[in-house]
Amino acid sequence: MQRFGESLPGKSTIPIEVLFSGKLGYHARTMSFNFILGVLAIAYGLYSFVQRKTAPEKIKKLQTMIERNGEKMGHSIHLFGYTILPIIAGLLLLHAHFRG
Repeated sequence: MQRFGESLPGKSTIPIEVLFSGKLGYHARTMSFNFILGVLAIAYGLYSFVQRKTAPEKIKKLQTMIERNGEKMGHSIHLFGYTILPIIAGLLLLHAHFRG
């Protein structure tokens, strides 16, 4: 079975590493757990941010935090825990993936 980047007999191909390292500045790697989890964490943080802006009444955890901690503190806790923290964690995981 042929692997990606290998050439067929009589045909020449450019390895994927050469394509990416020259133009984008990094070498192609397999998708790691850090990459997948980082992308999912960033997506969740952005989704949470959009939900907070468009329909905050639908978020049960936010409503519970507001009831227990007050309006301002409930919003602050939810913003940090469900938006800012996942985005930062996702960026750190992506950084770890691309550093190797």
